[in-house]
Amino acid sequence: MQGRDPLNLNECLEKYPEVPKFIVLKLDVQRRGVTFTQKALEAAQDPKYQHAGPHIYGRAEAIHKRYPGPLILRDGTTILTNYGSGGKPTTTPYLVEKMQSKFMIVDEGEPIEEVDFCPRPDFFGKKTSRGISMDKIASTRPQRLDITPYGYCHFWDNGNQCQFCSIVSDLKDQIRGKTGRKPKVKPEDLYETVREALREPGRYSQITVTGGSDTRGEKPFDVELDRYIDVLQAIGRNFKSRRFPSQIIASAFSKEQLSRLYEETGLSSICIDIEVWDEQLFRWICPGKAEWLGRQWWIDSLLNAVEVFGWGNVYTNFVAGCEMAEPHGFETIDEALESNFQGCEFLARQGVSMLSIVWRTG
Repeated sequence: MQGRDPLNLNECLEKYPEVPKFIVLKLDVQRRGVTFTQKALEAAQDPKYQHAGPHIYGRAEAIHKRYPGPLILRDGTTILTNYGSGGKPTTTPYLVEKMQSKFMIVDEGEPIEEVDFCPRPDFFGKKTSRGISMDKIASTRPQRLDITPYGYCHFWDNGNQCQFCSIVSDLKDQIRGKTGRKPKVKPEDLYETVREALREPGRYSQITVTGGSDTRGEKPFDVELDRYIDVLQAIGRNFKSRRFPSQIIASAFSKEQLSRLYEETGLSSICIDIEVWDEQLFRWICPGKAEWLGRQWWIDSLLNAVEVFGWGNVYTNFVAGCEMAEPHGFETIDEALESNFQGCEFLARQGVSMLSIVWRTG
């Protein structure tokens, strides 16, 4: 409840013994954040690890300081991390420390859990036939290949970007930092990069494609749709099967657009992010999405996607915590949870799977 200090990790484990430790730890690390001691950061420079790549979010400092990728826990699951700069954290972050031959998550001097990092993929350092470094085209998580063909969101054009979003500021920062990331990627470079990545047997179980919303076109989002079709067709040339394990994180397409996406590519699943469930908060937190066709359109797009892609192949995301942002957010945790659970239950009954990313201000 509001007004109380959050429980620490051990208190949470004691209060919820039925929840596995790794799940509680993942949630708390996402909530509080994580940073590296200098010793750990130096040890993580080992060339066997992947370091910050061309993700849609991420600051130039992260790449220059060779910030390592996701934390890998002993159960094989991961915790996404990102380099933070500026602002004052609202909580004390966990530390990653190098202890003898292991990396450990540490809290107030106490080692909590052993972690490792994503190994460097074999295609890093190689170039496409056009001379483009493949590590500027795709990045990886354990068992996942990530591709960002378009690093700009047009909701920013008139200042109506989502309140929590940093995509354009991060893009500008990366360009200023001369990291080599390009806002657009050519389909042929994608085909060659994916082909090379797949030479590493057993490394990937899914290809994820994402980018900023592009409102342009004869109908809203037509340009974005055409881009995804080109990208997915290029990737699909690497597979013999009609469909390949894949997901895009895209804007709220019409049913006609969704049908084109499904019929003209080998895409397996789609994620359309609603971000926040409450109608009033949606208009405030996601003004661009509210402007471009409105909350009900985004919900209807999810339901139409289930009809096109099938039950269990459609996803959406809540940015957990933004529904309590001041000055218009919910005042209590109970109110926020009630709203979120209402959205989760409604969408689950319609065949939409729920994802969640934790919003942090520091």
